[in-house]
Amino acid sequence: MNQLSAKSKLLANRWALAACSMIMIAALVLTISGLVEAAGKRGGALRMTMPTDLTQLDLHQTSAEIDNAVLGMTVYETLFTYDGKNNIKPFLVESYEFGNDGLLVTLNLKKGVKFHNGEEMTAEDVKFSLDRVRDDKLPGFHVNNLKKVTEVKITGPYQVQLVLSAKMANLLNYLATDVGTIAIMNKKDLQTNDNKVAKPVGTGPYMWRQWVKDSKVVLERFDGYSSADGPVDGMLGKRQQYVDRLEYYIMKEPATRIMALDKGDVDFTSILPYHMIDDLKKRDDVTVYSALPPDAVWYMYYVNFNHPILADVNFRKAMAYALDRGEITQAAVWGYGTPTFSVISPSLPAYTPDLEKMAPSYDPEKAQAFLKKSNYKGEKIKILTSKNYTPMYDQVVAAQAMWAAVGINTEIEIVDWATHLARWKKAEHEILSFAMIGRMNPVAQTWNLSSGNFYGYKNAKIDELRAKMNDTVDLEERNRLFREIYKITCEDVPYMINFYINNTGAYKKNLKGFVDYDAYRTRLWNLYLE
Repeated sequence: MNQLSAKSKLLANRWALAACSMIMIAALVLTISGLVEAAGKRGGALRMTMPTDLTQLDLHQTSAEIDNAVLGMTVYETLFTYDGKNNIKPFLVESYEFGNDGLLVTLNLKKGVKFHNGEEMTAEDVKFSLDRVRDDKLPGFHVNNLKKVTEVKITGPYQVQLVLSAKMANLLNYLATDVGTIAIMNKKDLQTNDNKVAKPVGTGPYMWRQWVKDSKVVLERFDGYSSADGPVDGMLGKRQQYVDRLEYYIMKEPATRIMALDKGDVDFTSILPYHMIDDLKKRDDVTVYSALPPDAVWYMYYVNFNHPILADVNFRKAMAYALDRGEITQAAVWGYGTPTFSVISPSLPAYTPDLEKMAPSYDPEKAQAFLKKSNYKGEKIKILTSKNYTPMYDQVVAAQAMWAAVGINTEIEIVDWATHLARWKKAEHEILSFAMIGRMNPVAQTWNLSSGNFYGYKNAKIDELRAKMNDTVDLEERNRLFREIYKITCEDVPYMINFYINNTGAYKKNLKGFVDYDAYRTRLWNLYLE
């Protein structure tokens, strides 16, 4: 009996100790959670610069980057978005499923999502938005991109089905895109306003308040926000809405934007002049960032395949091996870019560092060896460029010296941007200095490798691989096919990519909550002012 009593007391003490430990742990977790929750200070206005004014308010009709940057995911939100590794994930969608061999897509929508006018988002709004963005009478921006979507059916209060005429591998890319945003709009509001966006009404964390043309745009916190919760992962997770207002001030000149930051008129500015970044970094009152976005613009050289010398793969390889991409990046954008030959941006999920080993890297001896194999006899080859985009000109000056060092004789021809663009489309050039807007969608990113390109390159294997990419909804398989296309570019050298350009910006030290991811997709709702 005594032994049992002793054991009982021992067990009781152990349970009491364990219980105390659990209580302490729980208290600690609550304390930590409270600290995290309380870390951001609420209130105030976040003041930012805009390099140009809005072109319009209807995101279903525009691909202008400024419209999408200001209104996308602040006022309006999308069915899908990207996580921290740039993978496509559901956002206003709770879950989804492909059926009928990829010809039917079922979207189960989140419940309880509120529009700024107090209406709940339902299947009616989603169908209306998806029909509207592909309406050629509007005209919707995605009329051609969503041609394979033949019907959007409502199959429940919070469920829609997309009926496709053929498999559409890039469907989720379009539903997640932030250039030509497929915003979910309120059906009732648009019908009241004759299908026109008089005042943007979305589901985002901030509401539309004011637009003074050529002066400013003001957004205000939406207290009824309910779309997102949970751990922050890229564009997913809780949106804190710390500041009361987002104020954008239109300042077209870079020097004006820097001056406004200096005077304390704004807290945040982007698109920094490259030659000023190094000096800005030395300052104690601002933080400067530079990071590669997944849809970064890439600078490169096209060659005309109708030209007898440029059509020779040995000559193209000689050109490629003669280029020091690191030096070109330094010369063109003061080093604020990522040097690479890869058509797969280093920020995309399909990219791996091993891909760089396949590329024709800087090697003057190899360049000269390939030059000897080619049919080149010292002829002068023209490089077409424009000074309207400074990096486009500066990358040519750097390359000209590198090509001359291995025996390639070139001459620079400078034209205005309109002429430059027209001659690109007509293939009226020999070598062309150019820049392409990056795409998250591998099919779109490789468009200029298809047989439909302007400069005359044709490769049946690439056409086949692109067709397969367009025919699969398996994202891993698409990435594998993307890498196969890249391997061919390393052998064929159809063009020469130099670098992807970084996003740049600077903000005052009292602006908090900015982390690495925000350098290319700034989550304004999680920033706060001290």
